[in-house]
Amino acid sequence: MNSHAHPSSTAPTVALVSGFWGQNIGNAFFNMGGRWILDQVYGEGAVAFIQDQPGYRTFHDASKGNPANDIEFLKYLDVERMVLQGPVLSQHIGRLWGPTLSALTARGGRYALLGAAFFKFTDVELNAARQFLTEFPPEFIVTRDGRSHDILASWGLDAPLHNGLDSAFFAPKSYTPIRTTGLDYYTFNFDRYPEPTIEIGAPTQDAEVQFEADGATWSLRTPSMTSKLAHRSKVQAYLGHLIDRRSLPETLNGRVVVRPEHRFNPHMTYKIYQHSNAIASDEPWTYFTTYANSQLTLADRVHACVISLAYGTPAMLFTPSPRSALFDRVGCGDIRKHPVTLDPDFLEAERAAEVDWLRAHV
Repeated sequence: MNSHAHPSSTAPTVALVSGFWGQNIGNAFFNMGGRWILDQVYGEGAVAFIQDQPGYRTFHDASKGNPANDIEFLKYLDVERMVLQGPVLSQHIGRLWGPTLSALTARGGRYALLGAAFFKFTDVELNAARQFLTEFPPEFIVTRDGRSHDILASWGLDAPLHNGLDSAFFAPKSYTPIRTTGLDYYTFNFDRYPEPTIEIGAPTQDAEVQFEADGATWSLRTPSMTSKLAHRSKVQAYLGHLIDRRSLPETLNGRVVVRPEHRFNPHMTYKIYQHSNAIASDEPWTYFTTYANSQLTLADRVHACVISLAYGTPAMLFTPSPRSALFDRVGCGDIRKHPVTLDPDFLEAERAAEVDWLRAHV
């Protein structure tokens, strides 16, 4: 007697590629939002999460594709379609995804891009992505920023295209945060670049950045050595955190400073818990609750700011990453100059428009 329980006839038909939450919890933010979107389009029970390609692992050279001994499990999924999210349009997309999508399309399956974008917007990357999308035309493309949308529109691809949102802006539709009590706080998330030294009060002449927030003048300076290391590579960013011996404040402007870390794995305790009031987790819900209850978010992580804005918290971004283009899409293009907020009515209208467009094109 075969006791193995095979999937029933009601098994999911849409595989939503997800994962690597431990190395960047921001992935979970747009994975959760993307799941909610697809549930509205395909119905409850039709969509299931599945792990992303192993070649995206931190410190792995993506130009080499997936590890040699990887079974490439995604090739064997009996689904009608796969949905890829995020800045997946990198120069390595063909090497990482070509074999999987060849197997999927050979069985009559399809794939689509949701909340998608380019990674670095270099000429090499654009050429690689264009070649890939020509070889593997997606069922549809929903972008997360206007820059990616306009580039793709200029290529005349054989796929419906929508100028949409980063899927993390939909996360509040999928999860209602728990309220906090007895803790009035800001969230400072600097897990790649060093947290700025901040002075509250009268403007200072040597400040690199100044802004008004929460009834006060904020003057910010960045430590030069650790900043240089962080801009060179992720490995050197870890070294920079190790040698950053500043005693960062537990409170500012009368509020506690809570410090989330988005990279839970590798779990280097000296880095995650180096400064006071740290918090880290390998699941997204803790972060949703943390950012939703905050009075202000300062972060070098794009999705720390996305989720803060989505839950109504003002946010300011500290990163040179071109992926910050997604904030222009929602009218928050000044997010690297000063804290910004997002109009909730505008956001809800844009979310509804994206779901309506998808329902009309699948």
